[in-house]
Amino acid sequence: MLRPAFLAMLLAGISPHVLAQPATETVPLLREIKNWVTGCDNLRNCHALSSPSGVDEEDYSSLTLHIFHQAGPEGYLRLRFDHRGEDLDLSTLLLDGQPLGQALTRDLHVELDDEGGDPEMHFYSVIEDAPARRWLQRLRNGQRLQLPGDDNAKVSLSGLSASLLLMDAVQGRVDNVTALARPGKAAASEVPARQPTPVLRKFPTAPALTAQEQAGLAAAAIKALTNTDTEMKPDAEAGALSADQAMMVVRTDCAAYNCEYEISSRERKPPYTETLLSIQPLPLDGAAFEGSVGYDETTGTLSYFYKLRGIGDCGAGGVWVFDGKAFQLREFKMMPRCTGSPYGDWPALWTTLPAP
Repeated sequence: MLRPAFLAMLLAGISPHVLAQPATETVPLLREIKNWVTGCDNLRNCHALSSPSGVDEEDYSSLTLHIFHQAGPEGYLRLRFDHRGEDLDLSTLLLDGQPLGQALTRDLHVELDDEGGDPEMHFYSVIEDAPARRWLQRLRNGQRLQLPGDDNAKVSLSGLSASLLLMDAVQGRVDNVTALARPGKAAASEVPARQPTPVLRKFPTAPALTAQEQAGLAAAAIKALTNTDTEMKPDAEAGALSADQAMMVVRTDCAAYNCEYEISSRERKPPYTETLLSIQPLPLDGAAFEGSVGYDETTGTLSYFYKLRGIGDCGAGGVWVFDGKAFQLREFKMMPRCTGSPYGDWPALWTTLPAP
């Protein structure tokens, strides 16, 4: 069962309507349109990906199409196909039963997985602006992409045009020569500039907690719990925030693949008094710390990952960095549909740069 706060976060900003006026679209934004999910981050960089809604098609497809468009007059445009399964020849792609033709497929480039991920994942990209625009112009008039030889390898194009229009509206491109859905005559220079990327403040390394400090802090945090009517015994972990302050992550209960937590900070010396803890709120109304939560005292990072189902292909995740006074949000991603996409491919809703 979804927690009300988390459900509200997933639903925030999701609407069947697309508004074409840039001023009406605030970011971060996450929206579902037919068989597509579109997210735009705090810099107005947008990412749309094919994601069956379960209404028009089966919930699973081994083929996913991603569209990335960076904000700003010269923001890059990139398309990427992800295929789970055998390494098939994407030059055989069919659009509504007809071959796409070499004029398009010759622009597909094979990408290598440098991170050593799933060996069954294969990536193909269109990395230049003009070819990517030719692809989108062709696909907008179609209904379905299909790979022959794999019945599950298909991309519904229902909702693609509306998703492209949404991205244009968010980035101020409607009726501009750079628009994806509704290009016009306005010059690229009229597109709003991309905002500077926020730079995180550095974590001032703190002395690691001793075993005695950890034991005392854990006992104090568990003793302070107000709700102990759970089936499992609370488990507390502590990590250094500063020479005088420690971070507490107390797991209070678990159900299926998500757990509940109490987050706090305390003085490192007895009686381990609770101190003020400042955490930058999440976009889209935020949510309680649930799912899987952890703190790394070597990097000052607090993170959480919430699964909407056990394999972890949908939900939300965020990371914060402590700057000596407060936790700054480093990244935030969400995926409202469970269609096989790993966390790294979810729409990014918050983007930052590391401390210099």
